[in-house]
Amino acid sequence: MPMRINRRSRGLKVKRRSKLLSSTAVFILVFLAGLGLRVFPAAASTQTGQGSDWSEVTGPHYLSPVDLKLSADGQRLYVVCEDSDLMLAVDTRTGQVTGRVRVGHKPKGIALSPNGKTVYVSNEWDDTITEIDAYSLQPRRTLEAGWGPVGVTTDRTGEVLYVANTLGNDVSLLDLSSGKEIKRLRTGTFPEYTALSRDGSQVYVSNLLGRAGPIDQPLVSDLTAIDTRKQVVAERISVPGVIQLRHIAEVPAGTGGCLLIPFMRPKNLNPLVQIEQGWYLTHGMAIIRPSPSRVAGGGKPRVDEVLLDDIDHYYADGFGAASTPDGRWVLVTAAGANVVSIVDTAKLKQLLRQIPPDKPEALANRLDSARRFVVRRLSTGSDPTAVAVAPDGRFAYIANRLDDTVSVVDMGKLMITSTIDLGGPKEITAVRHGERLFFDASYCFQEQLACATCHPHEGLSDGLAWMLETHKLGRDVVENRTLLGIKDTSPYKWNGKNPDLATQDGPRTAKYIFRSQGFSPSEVKDLESFIQSLKLPPNRHIGSDRELTEAQERGREIFFRTRTNDGSLIRPENRCYFCHPPLTHYTSRVQINVGTATRYDTIKEFDIPQLESIYMRAPYLHNGEAQTLEEIWTKFNPEDKHGITSDMDKLQLNDLIEFLKTL
Repeated sequence: MPMRINRRSRGLKVKRRSKLLSSTAVFILVFLAGLGLRVFPAAASTQTGQGSDWSEVTGPHYLSPVDLKLSADGQRLYVVCEDSDLMLAVDTRTGQVTGRVRVGHKPKGIALSPNGKTVYVSNEWDDTITEIDAYSLQPRRTLEAGWGPVGVTTDRTGEVLYVANTLGNDVSLLDLSSGKEIKRLRTGTFPEYTALSRDGSQVYVSNLLGRAGPIDQPLVSDLTAIDTRKQVVAERISVPGVIQLRHIAEVPAGTGGCLLIPFMRPKNLNPLVQIEQGWYLTHGMAIIRPSPSRVAGGGKPRVDEVLLDDIDHYYADGFGAASTPDGRWVLVTAAGANVVSIVDTAKLKQLLRQIPPDKPEALANRLDSARRFVVRRLSTGSDPTAVAVAPDGRFAYIANRLDDTVSVVDMGKLMITSTIDLGGPKEITAVRHGERLFFDASYCFQEQLACATCHPHEGLSDGLAWMLETHKLGRDVVENRTLLGIKDTSPYKWNGKNPDLATQDGPRTAKYIFRSQGFSPSEVKDLESFIQSLKLPPNRHIGSDRELTEAQERGREIFFRTRTNDGSLIRPENRCYFCHPPLTHYTSRVQINVGTATRYDTIKEFDIPQLESIYMRAPYLHNGEAQTLEEIWTKFNPEDKHGITSDMDKLQLNDLIEFLKTL
């Protein structure tokens, strides 16, 4: 069923009691110090990531091209640059930038109207779409979308714009005549990219993260198919065993009539020692033949999976995908390997014919398949993302996000013949160098993974539980934590053994994760600078006026309460704010036993996580057992060790959660 959502529908608002909060915070710091716990200086602001205003940026303003589209005649390339809040226009005949358009904060996706007269750019941190005249390069209007828009596409008529909202887990349908939202449709987790089918009957939406579920069960991701005529979800196509579905390429019916979507296939519950034997992480493509019900009624979509890796060398972080107009070639970028793989679709089709109809997973774990259909690997710039192929199929263009360049591929020669310089700064700062290191898989044994492999979307958690340093199967499984906003929240790791990021990203990463020499001391310093620069996106659960709804205010009272519902005094160490003091990012930065250890854990005390933007940090607890905030207390707090919650009714728990989402 479609959902109609009012973006500001939060109920009645009441003023935050700032004086009480301040006095409470002071009491917390004094109280913790009296107990001998570590007390740290207050952060400049407990709300980070409030936009990307250039006035707050010092040093070079990098462009960071992340998506691109070509005009119908192939003579103009439109490039979205996420770190500069710009869309560039490039003349493909001269390779020169001919226009710049200021758009919103953190632009991520781009679409062209069917008649080629209008460009649409999604602004992830503004929750908006910038509509631009394709000829004059003048912005026309700003359209409201959902939370964190990324992927955008129009329908065949150009009347409706489909927008994938990452933080909302939904798709907005915007009526382009009025500029208003028609409806929202639910997707899978963290939808990022969209594509209109060649026949115009479907819009496909890929999801970065997998379905929520038990940590010891196989992974499943979703591709959402939307019927453009009825404007409803037609089907949710399951893609087993993988996460991080990215850009969507569709080859014509004559060459297979299927969708090709890059993915990452983790073996997260294998011991990490598997890395030095290979096959701990693999990277490939889902080949999806959409449901024949679109044409003839009935039937299910066929989903096959093939790997793009070789036996002893991997092509980490598949990202962009595009087909030539005739469907002969498909280009797939590997962002962590700085490579684009060119796939011969005829050879791929021949390989797929050998898969038994009842065993679509037959090639999902075979590392000897790519050599049968990948005809060329081409080195690109740093962090290649999106790919666009010219309408005549002669050239392809690849956005190199961390080089501020575009690679040009001659599809006749299957070679990169030139590089377009978009005009970004030539100085490489420590933070920019650290960012390149973060996205570079060459430091890992056989280039299996980069930091970004497990922390996609610039530092997000992949939502998985991993068995890291232990060699014992099933022991000490821990949930992957986000890197966004972790500055000043040391120590690190769930056991708190790493006192700083230098330890976390230096010897530990080299020895236990990369199984290599790892980063040099100077590289570790730069990587640390980049990770400390990662900000949380604006919190959509509270308005810019920082006022709370009545429910959120009631939840705040519960968070800071000192007595139970019957008036009994709550022991200080069992109060919410004891472990999560506001002035230190809602973490006291110590390890505490809150009764969540299982028989598979070798320790009982775990590092206290920060609570800022907790709404986007699922799953929860050290091992990811709690799929929702509710489950933390309804399923995994039977003895009231993780705060006193047994006296709360459902409404009180809901209010507490509503407050936590505002942090």
